[in-house]
Amino acid sequence: MFSITLVLAANLALGQSGGELVKQGQDVYEENCADCHRSNGEGLWVKFPALTGNTFVTGDPNPVIATVLNGRKGNLGQMPAWKDKLDDRQIAAVISFIRQAWSNRAPAVTPAMVAATRSK
Repeated sequence: MFSITLVLAANLALGQSGGELVKQGQDVYEENCADCHRSNGEGLWVKFPALTGNTFVTGDPNPVIATVLNGRKGNLGQMPAWKDKLDDRQIAAVISFIRQAWSNRAPAVTPAMVAATRSK
């Protein structure tokens, strides 16, 4: 319940700037993510997973935020941590973009949500 309330509050907080955040996120994505996850979000083989239609991406935003901040190691590859390269707004923007791009239709996240996860 808390996560749903937080997402609803985040969307209200985004207001008119939500579109700007998603546009910035597209730019961040193209510069930092598209080489592995592709411009169309379909990923590259199994090493770089598809983001379009991915329930991990469109579900609870907190694990997505943690993954972008801290990276992730798996059997087939590794996603780098972005916490030292991107600020909270850039990370919120790119996550908001991937949650709303292609076939995805999930609520945006805010820089405050990223900051809360970063501080844990």
